[in-house]
Amino acid sequence: MNPIAIIIPTLDEEKGQDVGKLALLTAGCAARLIVSAGPKRGFTLTVNDGIRQTAREDICLLNDDVSCFQYGWLDTLRRALYSNDTYGIVGPTGSSKTSPMCSAPRGLSGVVSVKKLPFWCVLIKRSLLDGVGLLDERLIHYASDVWYCHQATRRGWKLVWVRDVYLNHRKHGSGLIKAWALKDHDTLNELRKP
Repeated sequence: MNPIAIIIPTLDEEKGQDVGKLALLTAGCAARLIVSAGPKRGFTLTVNDGIRQTAREDICLLNDDVSCFQYGWLDTLRRALYSNDTYGIVGPTGSSKTSPMCSAPRGLSGVVSVKKLPFWCVLIKRSLLDGVGLLDERLIHYASDVWYCHQATRRGWKLVWVRDVYLNHRKHGSGLIKAWALKDHDTLNELRKP
């Protein structure tokens, strides 16, 4: 298993540090914190700035609007990620718009293969990251996770929902910028064309 870097993309450095401290205290395993703060320019660029600060680590992307971590959340994700050589990205249960995680209650267990994972909290294996690269900067904020999951599965990686981990997540905690959402929708449609 590789070491882990938790990357928190945020507009508010102090908020990112506070969430990061809580995440580290409850992780159940060693990890390094990278708070990637900057001007409002979108999730993709901010995440990529954080990834560029890593070396050989697996990457945990964690939004700054996540709270109430269960103890051992990161260790459980890590053990699931390494339970199968084909698993490339794992994510927890919590509020999101992505099925089937969006309606799942607390207290579930096991892992389920899924077609996409929302990047409010995911753990990405370094070998996948080395092959796929950074998030696609043609996408600003709302679709870079969808496209990244697509690129990973095209390369044979599996995406896995780890039902044992439940984190409180405030959907769209960074707000909704309609122009960005429309641009990302159009760009994603262009990228999907054969």
